Amino acid sequence: MRQFGLVRYIVVVVYLVVIAVIGSAFYKKQSTSKDYFLGGRAMSWLPVAISILAADMSAITVMGCPAWGFRHNLELLVVACGYPLAAPIVIYVFLPFYTKLNLYTAYEYLERRFDLRVRLVTSLLFQALRGVHVAIVIYAPALVINLVTGLPVWACVLLMGLFTTLYTLLGGMKAVIWTSVIQFFTVMLGMGLVFVSSLSHLQGGLAAAYRTALDAGRLRLFNFSTDPRDLTSFWACFLGGLVLALAPLATDQAILQRLFTTKSVKDCRQSVIAQAVLVIPANLLLYLAGTALFVFYRYNSAHLKGLPLDDAVMPFFAVHELSGVLSGLIVAAILAASMAVMSAGINSLTTATTVDFYQRVFRPDETPQHYAAVGRIGTVCWGLGMTLLALFAGRLGALVLAYNKVASFIVGPLLGIFLLATMMARATASGSLFGAGMGALAVAGVSLGTEWSFFCQGPIGVIVTLAFGYMASLFTSPPPGEKVRGLVIGHGQSEEAPVVGEGD
Repeated sequence: MRQFGLVRYIVVVVYLVVIAVIGSAFYKKQSTSKDYFLGGRAMSWLPVAISILAADMSAITVMGCPAWGFRHNLELLVVACGYPLAAPIVIYVFLPFYTKLNLYTAYEYLERRFDLRVRLVTSLLFQALRGVHVAIVIYAPALVINLVTGLPVWACVLLMGLFTTLYTLLGGMKAVIWTSVIQFFTVMLGMGLVFVSSLSHLQGGLAAAYRTALDAGRLRLFNFSTDPRDLTSFWACFLGGLVLALAPLATDQAILQRLFTTKSVKDCRQSVIAQAVLVIPANLLLYLAGTALFVFYRYNSAHLKGLPLDDAVMPFFAVHELSGVLSGLIVAAILAASMAVMSAGINSLTTATTVDFYQRVFRPDETPQHYAAVGRIGTVCWGLGMTLLALFAGRLGALVLAYNKVASFIVGPLLGIFLLATMMARATASGSLFGAGMGALAVAGVSLGTEWSFFCQGPIGVIVTLAFGYMASLFTSPPPGEKVRGLVIGHGQSEEAPVVGEGD
């Protein structure tokens, strides 16, 4: 193991301090809930779009995609193609309701459409899954960086957790968005450096690298296998990718809260479109960085000695092949990816806790300044809680390994509930909850009883939830007009309908 070195430590710490200072600069002492949670609804489309990308690109992705490209090929890139297909669905099915109602959380819409039960259940599910997700995306890269650099796991976790909590606490949503923009470009710069550096000394240049990668099958993009057990089957990746893209953009508070910050309906739509356009080249760069690393080590195989695991290949290359400043920047990029996800998670978890539970259930008549103050307290609690959970995540081995499977039980059914709400006027609260339960059971059956690709589970969860949710609704009383009018596609928007979530 190579020592991390003073220069690398300095680069990483300086980066973290700069991010914290920039984020804290958005501090506003007398902020309202709209300022703190939604940036005053004054954000432009481009920073919002980039911050959505950053919120969905954790260090697990930043290390995992290059590692896949290093060991396999480009077939998983098909998953990213779901975003351009999801964008028009989000714009025409969901955004008309979200923008009209001036929401703080997406789950407010579900109360209007169904009832308080559905709102609280879906919000609670989001909080549980996002909380565990944040802890894992802090712990996992810290563990890998420890294996490669010797930097203690606890130090990585505390650096990310405390710095991120600090600037999220002080700056609120504006800090989250603008620091996420910086962190996204830091990640892209880091991946570009890995790609260029790994090929810079190769005889024959890009042409030789292309031939080497092509001959080894590392540039294969499509796998048209019809075997549902094949992880990278085009059909599984395509359909699964569509659900994985649509679900966050339609149901995940950590993503939607950014859209709620835009200053106009037009900016909101442009954010969705820009994110869908940018996601494919961003993911392509991640996979090609791994392909470039494969080529480098194909000609320098002796340099692979000491690689602890494939997922560590990118930081391993940075520490062993690059100068102190450049390798420090790569490690900072990995930390940046997790910090962007963590800041999005803390802010959205705080918003859901404050708006969906504290404001809605316990203290509905307080001032906007009061809710902002409660939000700051929630930020500290969630930030410290996620940091502490990450410190002990090594003891949660089964939970860490099972997280994706557990999440897959929820993603499809949750998206199914929102589709029932927006598209089926006959759907009811009890019917949608029953359908979601059946959808989760169906996913559990497929997961535990077959060896089908993970990507099949999302579509199955959606389809079963829609089918059983609608059928169960037929056995209950039809929803009253105020639960449908202006809240379901094809049923006119009522201009006099009361606005939900207007905390100011």
